[in-house]
Amino acid sequence: MLELIRKIAVERPKVLGTLMVLVGAVFVISMGWWGFSAYKTGKPGVVARINGTPLYATEFSRDYEIMKNNYQRLLNGALGKKILSELNFPGLVLRNMIFRQLWIDEANNLHLVVPDAVVVQEVSRIPFFQDGNPPVFSPKLYTQFLLETHQSAKDFEKSIREDLLVQRAQVLVRAIQTPAKPAGQPPTVLDDWQKNRLALQEETLQSFQMQLESSSNVKIDQKAFKKLSKSLL
Repeated sequence: MLELIRKIAVERPKVLGTLMVLVGAVFVISMGWWGFSAYKTGKPGVVARINGTPLYATEFSRDYEIMKNNYQRLLNGALGKKILSELNFPGLVLRNMIFRQLWIDEANNLHLVVPDAVVVQEVSRIPFFQDGNPPVFSPKLYTQFLLETHQSAKDFEKSIREDLLVQRAQVLVRAIQTPAKPAGQPPTVLDDWQKNRLALQEETLQSFQMQLESSSNVKIDQKAFKKLSKSLL
């Protein structure tokens, strides 16, 4: 699998970049927080500003390790310094984080909200905070996680709220492309309709995301980014 990744990285870097950004977004949003619980914050340094919102070095380092660890689990193999450099992994992580912030901004522009009750429900579902048989939410494990990662419950739950905002904004964009379901058709026709619907929705999502990027104001501190990337590789 890693050999295939290397081959694509050389022959079709744009294809690989798109794939890793998309998969990375899924991992960071859906399982990143409990995939790397030992991360500890330090002094914040700004790597970039997305529409004025700062992206701190600590946040970048956290997401870098989250995505690296998740890809290693996905590929069932280590991603060494050489392949991470070939893939420009730091660049892919940065791009993924920029897109996440752009979606958060768009969700705010659309006046989308995530009620406190939904955030609490989402946190209680995280497997990392489950204990017992049958598993139930453990306040003790949650508190331990916050202490280990040097976070307040307010900050952590803010990040969960933002992830949910991203999901809601993307659901709305996907809903634009929802062709009418054919009635009274055999299963094969319905299967084709479902595949086409998903393809159209994904194309719409990517097109909209490119529009967000083209109209954004992103300023990257290249010196800080290169220094941080070098330390992480």
